Amino acid sequence: MKMKKRWYVGSLAAIMAAAMLSGCGGGEQASTGEGEKLTCWMPLTSNAAMLVSNYGETALAQELIKRTGVDIEFVHPPQGQESEKFSIIVASANLPDIIEYNWLNYPGGPAKAIKEGVIIDIASQQNLAPNVFKYLNEHPEIKKLATTDANELFAFPFVRGDESLCFSGGTIIRGDWLEELGLSMPETIDEWENVLTQFKEKKGAQVPYSSTSTGNFAYAFNTTTDYYVEDGKVKHGVLDPGFKDYLVTMNRWYQKGLIDPSFATLDQKTIEANIINGQSGATTGSIGSGIGKWMAAAPSDTYSLEGAPFLSSEKGQKPKFGTYQLPVTASLTAFDAISTSCKNVEAAMKFLDYGYSEEGYMLYNFGIEGESYEMIDGYPTYTEIITNNPEGQSMTVALANYTRSYATGPFVQDKRYMEQYAALPQQKRAWETWSNTDAAAHFPPHLYMQEDELTEYAQLNSDVGTYLTEMISKFIIGAEPLDNFDTMIQELKNRGIERVLEMKQAAYDRYLTK
Repeated sequence: MKMKKRWYVGSLAAIMAAAMLSGCGGGEQASTGEGEKLTCWMPLTSNAAMLVSNYGETALAQELIKRTGVDIEFVHPPQGQESEKFSIIVASANLPDIIEYNWLNYPGGPAKAIKEGVIIDIASQQNLAPNVFKYLNEHPEIKKLATTDANELFAFPFVRGDESLCFSGGTIIRGDWLEELGLSMPETIDEWENVLTQFKEKKGAQVPYSSTSTGNFAYAFNTTTDYYVEDGKVKHGVLDPGFKDYLVTMNRWYQKGLIDPSFATLDQKTIEANIINGQSGATTGSIGSGIGKWMAAAPSDTYSLEGAPFLSSEKGQKPKFGTYQLPVTASLTAFDAISTSCKNVEAAMKFLDYGYSEEGYMLYNFGIEGESYEMIDGYPTYTEIITNNPEGQSMTVALANYTRSYATGPFVQDKRYMEQYAALPQQKRAWETWSNTDAAAHFPPHLYMQEDELTEYAQLNSDVGTYLTEMISKFIIGAEPLDNFDTMIQELKNRGIERVLEMKQAAYDRYLTK
């Protein structure tokens, strides 16, 4: 799957024409009537929750309502109960007008949600959303990711507008320790073993590598712990020749005390405490909530974190795998759908479509000009209210008041947000390092099963995934002898992994022909 390097900026001029159709203010037909508000059910991000109790209190939401002329009441489920509350509302006879959620998680997928009369097919009323369809039609690879097999647009999607934005996480290592010990950045599995051993013996790291996953090290054996695509075929790493070698290596590291013995049950607070306090020297994380957050909490000025390159089967070879997110992302707040109970579909369309206009694009990414950003030499530059907030807010929290570029939503993300968000040299280097991978070519797109396959697929895929996760942990900690690896493979086949691959392959073939 070949990706374009830049998906959005080249289309701004074309989108401006479409933007004029929807306008900044409210038209007579699209405006909500006096006293009539549309309701938007959406999870409130943790960063926004540090500022407000309701999204409608943010400067961004107020500006959106002002510009579109569409009055919105926002309703939020309690944090941590999003999935439970989502199930309750979709079973309701009186749905909210707009529902922001990961509709890929709807039982049977978004096509089923349309068929069951929960949400509408936005593609059936393209004239009411000129901006998003202008963008999707000019970016067919994005349109394929955002639509069902029947080309239904089930929601207004969040889109990463540049391929570099798909790479924001990976393996993180103590750069200051490497320098102090005279070690180079590890690029092979043997170099990693030596580095972690040195961290343990010479830096006193009790758990040199502390993370819930060791999957990044599987890449050194030309495999992965999940499904992937190669030469048009859907595969699973566990069936690759190198997977057993990966498990043998992780078992050896476990026995040597190089990986956290509690990796299967670690929580994020423990992982963060370990890397900040020197109990570990390497982990996995992201540019912002990892490197940026942890360096801000560093116990000394010399503390430094670096993004480590993804591994490949041969040193110097471009990594085949890596941490990657699709440009049309699946997350709690990635898709804004319009329910079949919507009181005013035209107004809801207008409100959501605004994010794909030129003005909406700038608002969602940078906020309000003159307040949260200024145009300097043609570059939207965040002001100190974002970068050095007078109330002591972190950059992410400050962004949550004016933008959604730090998270997701109904708009196209601009990489100039990340260029400023990743302000530290270590963050910029990590972003560049983690982008050096062919992961995009091997990462499966959103795949949809046929209706008569839904129950079978859900049962088999869950059974296979649960069993495999359990066995990987057992092999690593030694609870299951590695001599039983072939027995595990046979059990996976008995549980239906080959049938799952068959269904995924058929879905992938349908995707390619959309």
